Amino acid sequence: MNQTSAKEPHEAIQTLVARIDSMREASRLIIGELSRTLTGPRDKKLTLHVREAINELERQSIQELVDEVEPRRPAATRIDLEKRAIDAVLQGTEWSSAAEIGQRLDAKAANPHAAVSRWQQSGRIFGIDHRGKKIYPAYIFDATWQPLPAVKTILAVLEDSPFRVAAWFESTNSFLGGKRPREVIASAPEAVVAAAEDHKVGAVHG
Repeated sequence: MNQTSAKEPHEAIQTLVARIDSMREASRLIIGELSRTLTGPRDKKLTLHVREAINELERQSIQELVDEVEPRRPAATRIDLEKRAIDAVLQGTEWSSAAEIGQRLDAKAANPHAAVSRWQQSGRIFGIDHRGKKIYPAYIFDATWQPLPAVKTILAVLEDSPFRVAAWFESTNSFLGGKRPREVIASAPEAVVAAAEDHKVGAVHG
């Protein structure tokens, strides 16, 4: 590890700048003294070699300085931002199909999709389409895989597309003290409903 790598970035940059300034001043004095005292053809050649050696040291120091400074990066494109949002929604919780939820409700059910279909039609739950199949987030159900009552109210308040609703549940919310709605809907449903109402007002007037 070199001396600058162990230092804080700002301190390392200051050290390198000071080194370059000192090197330039020393170079000026050395070259000036050589030019004054050495005048023969060989002396001029020696002076040239000294100047080249000093220039190489300065180049190396400047390169170290360049390496220490973080370059400006391109801003994330809209596609990048959309992908991050999708990743957050799909990775933030467990997702299940209607059949999987139906089997958890009744392993012997002849039609495991039936209950989820009824809940969807009555606005008690929401799901998103993924690879030709509807999937549902775990946080809208209780421990027995029944829909949480607050979900229906929230869906009625938000009146948005399923994916945008899922993105809202996954986003940190200042109204909830920085927590995500999905994290507290089971323990504080009234607060999450209030957060949805606050979000709706903001969307209308924002």
